[in-house]
Amino acid sequence: MDLNGAMIFVRVVRMGSFTKAALEMGLPNSTVSDKVSDLEKALGVTLLVRTTRKLRLTDAGAIFFRKAELAVAALTSAGEEASLFQKFPTGTLKITAPAEFDYTPICEAVTEYVERFPEVTVELLLTDRVVDLVGEGFDIAIRASAIKDSGFTAKRLGIAGLILVAAPQYIERSTAIGHPSDLAFHQCLVISPEQDASSLATWNLVSADDEKARVVPQARISSNSVGAIQHLALMGKGIALMPPTLVHSDILRGRLVQVLPDWSTAPWPSYLVHTAYKNSSPKVKEMIPLLEPRIRSLIK
Repeated sequence: MDLNGAMIFVRVVRMGSFTKAALEMGLPNSTVSDKVSDLEKALGVTLLVRTTRKLRLTDAGAIFFRKAELAVAALTSAGEEASLFQKFPTGTLKITAPAEFDYTPICEAVTEYVERFPEVTVELLLTDRVVDLVGEGFDIAIRASAIKDSGFTAKRLGIAGLILVAAPQYIERSTAIGHPSDLAFHQCLVISPEQDASSLATWNLVSADDEKARVVPQARISSNSVGAIQHLALMGKGIALMPPTLVHSDILRGRLVQVLPDWSTAPWPSYLVHTAYKNSSPKVKEMIPLLEPRIRSLIK
């Protein structure tokens, strides 16, 4: 059965005229008449008795009209509700970022967002695993690489390598550090992979002038947890090589200072990945301008 024909039939009955229905829908009179005739043929019954002055529903037509009118109203309501998703932020917004991320700016963006748009619920997942954005229904992701899926857009935020940091109290009681070679005389905090925790880490650093240095840090404490190394650095237990996106707030608040600020590991890009604007809903479009500048501030 042609659902479009059923909708036209309901409109004709409501208007009491093929001509009035055709004018309201912006269709030729002949098209409206043909659609109703095709519907009758498909159902195998006569729905309307046509005279030169008026229309009359048959018994079958009256039964069909009552139920079709309810169905058309329900379908119209469903369409209106669906269209709201393209007019106002609503539903659930899912965001994911790496676990080794300073979540403060993200939380600031989320807080402002939910205050502006109370109809939206936000889910934030911080994880080291590669999230299946499509399969798990995520709208926005912060990634170290672009995504090839055509349904997503990847906006490059900047490039940054790991940086050396330490607590002010450690710097105050330690010898000066002017070059990566001086790290041999300092306590270092090493992030070691869980699969081979006993292996010695190597810090491959590069300067702003493109000078390279290879350092095997003297580590009395190592851990597979980036968060644990961050905490130990805050306690003043040594120098750590950390993602700038994780220690940004600590540096701003003076809880950590950057050691050898002209040196870092080789930089890599970071991306803000989100559903493509042609496919995305207002809930995504309204979050991007709140989130993007805050994330950019982490990556310099």
